[in-house]
Amino acid sequence: MNFCLVINKTKPLAEEFSKDFILELSRRSFDYYLFDGEIKKGTDFVVVFGGDGTILKLVRSVRVSVPILGINCGKMGFLAESGKTAAEYVDELVKKSFNIDKRYFLEIKCQGETFYALNEVVIGRADTINLMDVSIDADGGALDHYRADGVIVSTPTGSTAYSLSAGGPVLSPKVPAFIVTPICPHSLQSKAIVLPNEEFVEISASTSGKCVVVVDGVSVLTVDKTVNVTVTGSDEGVSFVRMDKGSFYSIMLSKFAKGK
Repeated sequence: MNFCLVINKTKPLAEEFSKDFILELSRRSFDYYLFDGEIKKGTDFVVVFGGDGTILKLVRSVRVSVPILGINCGKMGFLAESGKTAAEYVDELVKKSFNIDKRYFLEIKCQGETFYALNEVVIGRADTINLMDVSIDADGGALDHYRADGVIVSTPTGSTAYSLSAGGPVLSPKVPAFIVTPICPHSLQSKAIVLPNEEFVEISASTSGKCVVVVDGVSVLTVDKTVNVTVTGSDEGVSFVRMDKGSFYSIMLSKFAKGK
C-alpha cells in the first residue's frame, strides 16, 4: 500500500500523531510520501493530519481521486476521524473495515472563471457597512430578492458550517441538493431555500463599494459595485474514509454538544 501524508505543521498534535503513523507504516513496510502539491500515481490513500480546514485546503489545491482519511488534530472535525491510535487506523485500512463517503462540490462561475466548493460559496461586502441588494433566479425564474449582508450557497457538507450559523437547515450528505441562505436579510419572509443539484441559481449582488466572492473560506474575487455568480451542483467530488460507525446525525449532535 502507498500513502500520501498531508501534515498541518502549525498544529503540534498533527506533527506528533503523524510520527506515530509513519512508524506504523514503516513497521509494516508500507510506502509513503509527504504531500508536495501532487498526488502521485499509485497512491492508495491520502491521510490528512489536521482538521477540516486542512482538508479543505488540500481539495482546493489539487483534485484528489483516491480516498481521504482525515485524522482530526483540530477543533470540530466533521470531515475527519478521531478516537483511534495510529496502529488502529492502519489496521482498519488494511482490513478494509471502513465505508466510503462521497461528497460533491458546488460549481461556481463568476467573471469568466470557474471555482469548486466543498462547503460553500459566500457573496458578500468587502469594504462597506451598507447592505447588499441581492437578486436570485433559479430554474429560469425569480426566486427571491432582498437587502442583506450577503448570501451563502452551501453543499450538504457545508450545511453544518456558515449556513447553519446564518439560519440554514442541516442536510444529510446523502441529499443531492444545495442550500441558498441569506445572511441577515432585512426582510420578514426571506429564508433559506433548498434546491436540487441539477438546477442553476444566478445571483446578482450589488453594494456601494466592493463585492467579494469567498469559496470555502478563501476570497477568490473582489469586484466593484456588482457581481454576478452562477452556482450549481457538480458531478465532481471527493471520497472520505469513514471508520466511525455512528450515523451522520449522532456524530453531528456529539460534535455540537461538545463544541469541538
